[in-house]
Parts: sequence; structure tokens; C-alpha cells
Amino acid sequence: MAKREIPEINAGSMADIAFLLLIFFLVTTTMDKDQAYVRSIPKRIDVPITDIVEVEKRNIFAIRANFNNDLMVRKELMQNPDDISERVIEFYTKNEKKNDPTNDFPMYSRISMKEIEDNLRAAEAEAEAVENTPNAMQDIIDFKYRQVDEWTNKRNALKLLGKPELPEIHFQAHIRIEVQQATEYKLFAKIQSELEEAIFELRDRAAQDVFGESYGTIQRRYNMDKAKLDKDKMDLLSILYPAKFIEVTPKK
Repeated sequence: MAKREIPEINAGSMADIAFLLLIFFLVTTTMDKDQAYVRSIPKRIDVPITDIVEVEKRNIFAIRANFNNDLMVRKELMQNPDDISERVIEFYTKNEKKNDPTNDFPMYSRISMKEIEDNLRAAEAEAEAVENTPNAMQDIIDFKYRQVDEWTNKRNALKLLGKPELPEIHFQAHIRIEVQQATEYKLFAKIQSELEEAIFELRDRAAQDVFGESYGTIQRRYNMDKAKLDKDKMDLLSILYPAKFIEVTPKK
């Protein structure tokens, strides 16, 4: 009996089929989008400390999350993370119009143009003196000139604000984030998102009030053309509502 030949399978188009299937799955499959937040980490500067000032509790907006995803905001249990932004706005604005020493929120200071210019001249003189000091550390020199830049920005900000005084939240006021490693990343991302939302809303309110346009519009325009006027506007809004976020390692 003759041996039957097994017909060959034409596999010439298998590669095309596999490629089409790959394209199909790439197009139709949905993937979770990672959320990431960029923070500018300041350079460490070893400046001699002469006076240690303790941070007042009223100036700390503490957010803590543990391995059970329990959320504590200013030592109070918070069930809904969506409420974080409202609490942050309250933290910034509670004493903005008028200081109330009886509450537990940061106090505000108000500085005139004369005070700003006096401090600016003093900062310039100090920076030049340090720069001319033999063997002066470059980090210290840079630090002193950054102080000059800060006072210059405040002078420009007050001119742009068009008011007799520049309001500033207490220099110690900050948001402290303490999240344990076992905390779900989803909660960590939500905390960051709420903080960004609060700062954006605060700056947007001020932009609408002072400039008659949104903070987002100013930000986008500056990113496109780097105009000095838009930079001055953003500097003013940053002075009014600084984003001072500090992430700390949880205590064991």
C-alpha cells in the first residue's frame, strides 16, 4: 500500500495574522495610567545654625496615612480623601483677612514697600560682603543672593498687586506628608492630587481677582512665550499661596 503524503500547511501568512492580532490588542486594550508628581528638591546647604526656632503647631498641616490606609489630617481621622483640598484651602485662608490668635491656623503678616526695599538693600549688602569674604563657600554666597532674589520678587509682586501692603502667610506654614510604605499608591496619589488642586484653586481665585483672568491661562501663556509680565504674575501668586510641601519618613 502506498504511503500517503501529509499535505503541508501553508504558514506563509501566519506572521501577518500574528501582527494583526498584536495591533488589535494594542488598540483595544485599556491600561491604567500611572500618576506621578514632580517635586523640586532643594539643594542642601550647610548654613551655620545660630538660633533654633520651634515650628508652631498652628503652622503645620499634617497628613498621615498608615498601612491600613487610614487617613489622618491635622490629627483628625478623615474618611473621604476628597475633603483634603477643602481643608488645605481653609488652612491658607482662615486668617488671611484678619488674624485671629484664638484659632489653630497660620497667622498672616503684611509688609509695606518701604520695608521690602529696606530688606532688599540689607540683603544686597550682606550678599556682597559674603562674596568678598576670603574663602567664602559658594553655597553660602548662592544662598545670600537667593535672598536678594526673594526680596526683589516681593518688590515686583507688591507693585503688581497695587496695594499698600503685601500679605504673606507665616513663613513656617507648610504641609507635611507622612505616608507609610505599605500605604496604597492610589491613596498617596490622591493626597498629592488634592494638594495640587487646592493650591491651583487658591491661585486661580487670586488671579481672577487681581488680573481678571485664570491662573491656568497665565501659566499656559508663560510656558509658551516666557513673558516677564506673566512671570511676575506667577511669582505674585506663588508668594500669596506658596506650595510648601514636605514629605517625611514615617517614624518606626
